[in-house]
Amino acid sequence: MTTSDPLVGATLDRRYFVESRIAGGGMATVYVAHDLRLDRRLALKVMHPSLAQDPTFVQRFINEAHSVAKLSHPNVVQVFDQGEDQGHVFLAMEYVPGRTLRDLLKAKGRLSPRDALNVMAPVLAALGAAHQAGMVHRDVKPENVLITEDGRVKVADFGLARAVEQSTQGLTRTGTLMGTAAYLAPEQIEKGTADARTDVYAAGIMLYELLTGGQPHTGETPIAIAYQHVNEDVPRPSHFLPGLAPEVDALVTKATERDPRYRPGNAGQYLAKVLEVLKDMPAPLSSDQAPLAPVASAAAVTAAVTAPQLIAGGAGPGTENATMVVDMDPVGPDEDGYDDYDDEGYDGSHDRRRRSLLIGIGAAILALVVLGAGWWFLSGRYAEVPDVVGATPEAARELIRSEGLRYVLSEETVYSDSDTGTVGRTDPESGTRVSADDEVIVYLSKGPQTVSMPDLVDADAADAFKALEDLGFSPDAIVQEDVDSEEVEPGAVVSTEPEAGQEADREETVTVFVSRSIPVPAVVGEELDDARQTLEELGLTVDVVEEENADIDEGKVIRQSPDSGSSVGSNSTVTLTVSTGPPGVEIPDVVGMSVRDARKELREAGFDVKVERLFGGRTVSHQSHTGKAPEGTEITITATPGGIDLGDLDDRDDD
Repeated sequence: MTTSDPLVGATLDRRYFVESRIAGGGMATVYVAHDLRLDRRLALKVMHPSLAQDPTFVQRFINEAHSVAKLSHPNVVQVFDQGEDQGHVFLAMEYVPGRTLRDLLKAKGRLSPRDALNVMAPVLAALGAAHQAGMVHRDVKPENVLITEDGRVKVADFGLARAVEQSTQGLTRTGTLMGTAAYLAPEQIEKGTADARTDVYAAGIMLYELLTGGQPHTGETPIAIAYQHVNEDVPRPSHFLPGLAPEVDALVTKATERDPRYRPGNAGQYLAKVLEVLKDMPAPLSSDQAPLAPVASAAAVTAAVTAPQLIAGGAGPGTENATMVVDMDPVGPDEDGYDDYDDEGYDGSHDRRRRSLLIGIGAAILALVVLGAGWWFLSGRYAEVPDVVGATPEAARELIRSEGLRYVLSEETVYSDSDTGTVGRTDPESGTRVSADDEVIVYLSKGPQTVSMPDLVDADAADAFKALEDLGFSPDAIVQEDVDSEEVEPGAVVSTEPEAGQEADREETVTVFVSRSIPVPAVVGEELDDARQTLEELGLTVDVVEEENADIDEGKVIRQSPDSGSSVGSNSTVTLTVSTGPPGVEIPDVVGMSVRDARKELREAGFDVKVERLFGGRTVSHQSHTGKAPEGTEITITATPGGIDLGDLDDRDDD
């Protein structure tokens, strides 16, 4: 990749060394980076400067990053860290070598039904885990699905669309809208709302694209595409692929219903349908298989069991308009076969009996009306809020709706003894009698308000902060204080307040005491005295090691340990390796030799020679250097009388 990008070669947050640029998009640029602290390769997603300049976006981006970091699933690209350095807002993420689903589609055109469902299954598993945790992706599309070199599928960019969508600049960007318009659900376009069912809709569009190789709605502008999502149904894939199994068709059409009420409630429910179809492939269902009988809804079953039965003459509530036969002559014919009210022998008793009968029937009907009305006003128009605390949101929805009440999921979470993500409480509370069709607001639990403080001593400060955030403490509630410590490594936790094992209130402040660390400056190339002064002013101890070096001038620092950028504690020792200049040559020992031989041996070893004679001496009694010295060093030899050196007489002109 090109190195013209100014971030390539830079180090963000004194931790992430940017190696190369691998991708760019409408919101961010992705780099391969090396985590200097944990010595691992990762992906660094750096937001575009225009977004990073928006403080609202930055705060929401940080909040979303904290939420996504808690989502751990084999099909989700893991988020390790987030930060901001010199105006660069970034995410440190799992590095996934491979290609995107979009790249695969471009290469293959379209996938077989089995391959398409095999891709969709892990995608829906990832989305299902997010939905279970109360998160919505909001930007499901092939560009955000990564396929590793060994075929594993991972979903990326959870939460980023929300951060951009809610920022002051987010949706004014044409590029952003173009990138997502093909997968927007109708309610996102009309009302701006997004929940688990909008992700299901986008997944259905993506399945359509995998099967057919094209998107169901296209147009020259995002608005034109959005109009089709709102006003036109997604066509069946079999319209373009004759012979496609109807079960696969149904997977697309069910997920892309324009009314969200008729879609699967979340990705987990959609995954179950996909796996059911995938399990039976490639063998089709037999043509003589009888259709399954429809299963009664929970609401219908409950109503049938609990509704009071007001029985009178075979009628009850709900039969007011049914045809009823009433015998107007209960006495019956006489023994001779004639009715009492024939023309001969009529004495008026029939009218009296008929009036009595009519009065009785009227009284019975009036009693039914009174009883029915009394039941309705005293009991029938009321319902009892069911106890759903501790249930999943899906189970709570079914129970509440089965009582004839409206289920409303609040965005607010509450402290509760229930597991995180399950129902923490309802408003009204369980057991409360409310009018039929009233709404019940459901608040999901974020766990108990107090937790046992974990033991974080000796842990890296960043890991300690993440552990506390995982327990539900907000970043603003975690305070760091630096302290001097000889027992704990720099940057590690010395202690916490509250201490390990004590109860900690997640609404209160937690203080983390961290061993003070000093960043080691770069002194390589400096003179030893200057380097020593720089380090000692920081409270560091300097240890010097000398080393011969033909390329570095004598007295300059060749290298340092620890290296620059490292963090050490106060009073730590920094070792400086200092050059003594070029490596030396062994100096021959010439004491006792004749001046002539000594001079010859020293010159052959690469040294200059100066001779000093005392009293005409011819034998070397002293030399100025021993051991080693650089080539060209002048060696002075001193000669004193010690015998006749005839060869020396020939060299008198040289002395």
